[in-house]
Amino acid sequence: MTGTTTFTAKNRAVLEAWARSMNAKVKQVAEDWQTITFEAETVDAKGTRVCCQFHQPIPRPVALRRLARTYVVGLVHEIDGAQCNHVRTVIPSGDTEVEARRSAILIASALVEIQRHHVCGATVTGLDPYIVERAVHWKT
Repeated sequence: MTGTTTFTAKNRAVLEAWARSMNAKVKQVAEDWQTITFEAETVDAKGTRVCCQFHQPIPRPVALRRLARTYVVGLVHEIDGAQCNHVRTVIPSGDTEVEARRSAILIASALVEIQRHHVCGATVTGLDPYIVERAVHWKT
């Protein structure tokens, strides 16, 4: 490949139409408290990677509800005699605080295994939580 060309679609419909015309799939590639970024990509005849992105704004009331449901989960495991720490923010399910905390640990552990197992050997069964706290109460 010779490089990447990225352009921004003005709305989701334009992104979807572009993806269909290029036989590409739309996927979510990033998320923060203000936007969710969707992207479709293909490779053109010259070998250049071409990406079309759309940044979907998150309405403030929705973002605040998501923040209220978000937990910060710190996990640790041992690797070669040292501690390896991982922190993830997750939105768990559960009707009670106990269920939500348990779900947050499980979701965060699964994410760490998926994202980092190949680097540090992290597994769901080998990770121990050291912090599980609502993000709105989180203090650095």
